Amino acid sequence: MFAAEAESFFSRILATWFFFTMFAFFAAALLPGLLTVPAVIACMGLTYWCVDCAYRTERFGRFAAFRLFSILGLAPVIGFVCALMTASKELKLGPLLSVAFGCIPVIIAVVAYLAVYQWCGQHNDLVVRGQRVEVAEVAPRRGSTVMLSGLAAGLSSMIYPMVKSHNISTVALVLAVVALSLFVIFYYRNNIAAFRELKERETRERCHYTFMNVEEIRERRVASLLGRIFAVRTRR
Repeated sequence: MFAAEAESFFSRILATWFFFTMFAFFAAALLPGLLTVPAVIACMGLTYWCVDCAYRTERFGRFAAFRLFSILGLAPVIGFVCALMTASKELKLGPLLSVAFGCIPVIIAVVAYLAVYQWCGQHNDLVVRGQRVEVAEVAPRRGSTVMLSGLAAGLSSMIYPMVKSHNISTVALVLAVVALSLFVIFYYRNNIAAFRELKERETRERCHYTFMNVEEIRERRVASLLGRIFAVRTRR
């Protein structure tokens, strides 16, 4: 989860931005009068976070938080859109009640995350060496994360046609996505515990740790036009 391979560093962040931005527009399309402005604000905040992680920050803790959000947030966001669709199209609820109903999968995921956050991991995948963090977990194959995000986005775009055909109830989709989000959170319980321990150590020692391969990431940023632009702005 936390591997920061220089070869796939930018592509993972871009895939995350594309996925969540797409679902923000899906939600805005369902209730444009109520969710357009929040969707735009959310996209702007996500864009800033992605740019910061990709081109500016050298804090490993900030990148780790982004990776947690990008993986654990996939299913809850899909669940939000499915529940929103169920409330507005199938149950015929009003806009505010539809949004409240749509937040149920997200609330369940947040509660599960807070419960797992206190989990004592069996092994720590984040090893601090000096002022750097080494990721001890097995790194995924190159491109696998991007392919997974693209596959999830592609499959998710098929949700509405499936619902329109009346072959699958949106309620069943919501329940399936909630179950998936709980499974993902439990599956990554050791990673969540490792992240918690890292943040506690940073707070205790009043410092911020950087990437083990920070030199490679710097080289990638210098080779990128956007990286040079934001690096100049950072120095100013």
